[in-house]
Amino acid sequence: DAIVIPYQAPFSDSSYHLYPVTFTGDASNRRREVFETMRIAGIGVQVHYIPVHLQPYYARTHGFAMGDFPVAESYYERCLSLPIYPDLSRKEQEYVISILLKAIEC
Repeated sequence: DAIVIPYQAPFSDSSYHLYPVTFTGDASNRRREVFETMRIAGIGVQVHYIPVHLQPYYARTHGFAMGDFPVAESYYERCLSLPIYPDLSRKEQEYVISILLKAIEC
């Protein structure tokens, strides 16, 4: 219940370029902690999709600020990309999952 995995429509295929999970409930307030825990465990998690309006160019040029696009900001604050690549073994996948679950439980 602490995370939502990417939706895959039954009639579509994914390139699985990224595998972002979205934190829900109390876990959404602990993304940084989960990020750091996973990095310490040697797992290359990433934060993706910083809202465009918060990028320096757009903020400076158009005067955008935090709060202007709350849905994009909420997604950004609750999302974490897990490692995914063709050579990721089943054992490595299970390790990523186990560390993620332990980090969420803390």
